[in-house]
Amino acid sequence: MPHLLLNCEIAERQSPGLHQGQVAFQMESPSISTRELIALSVRAHLALQRIARASAHSMAQAVPPTPTLTQALIDEGLAQGRVALPRPPEPASAPELAVVEHAEIQRALAAFEAGEFQMVVDGTLYRSHSELHLTDSSHAVFLRLRPLVGG
Repeated sequence: MPHLLLNCEIAERQSPGLHQGQVAFQMESPSISTRELIALSVRAHLALQRIARASAHSMAQAVPPTPTLTQALIDEGLAQGRVALPRPPEPASAPELAVVEHAEIQRALAAFEAGEFQMVVDGTLYRSHSELHLTDSSHAVFLRLRPLVGG
């Protein structure tokens, strides 16, 4: 059974720097469609984004802020008949992972079909959907197309 190794690089706006990771997939068949390869790549990138965000969040939460009762909170509490520390905000609920994943895959497939990126697999350029035949030494690159500025 062939293996597919995806190299992922994610530039995060929230935490500067480049997050990198490798994801290995054991393929049941050496044949895969460009649609399936794009979906695998999107899933791998989303997983890396979640890991990067969780890592940044855990670092930010390493030293929890100490609750402080200020004079303004005391005065406000006395006016209401109860003085207490403020409650921490409720965490925002994360959207359903499968829904987000499906939407991102559909967006990537639409971008490929619109010609916003192309893929090169084992030296062959693919601009439309087709069936790929991978080997253990196959190499795939996604090329994002951008117009040259000023030229």
